[in-house]
Amino acid sequence: MAYNRNNYLKRVQHIIDIYKSAKHDDVPDTFIVKHIFPKHNIHLSYRTWMNLKGLPIPKQSKDQLSLF
Repeated sequence: MAYNRNNYLKRVQHIIDIYKSAKHDDVPDTFIVKHIFPKHNIHLSYRTWMNLKGLPIPKQSKDQLSLF
């Protein structure tokens, strides 16, 4: 996979989707980072997770045609 911004944003979106599926009112973020993310082969520190969590992810418009 090439290292560019689009792939990075896809990876962050995937991590946030897993977080949203595991997050409930009684489940702390530290538990998710320590136990849930490694089950999905995502190994992050808590500090890195907090940086990703606060990252604004732009919405991709579906109006634009893709060439490939």
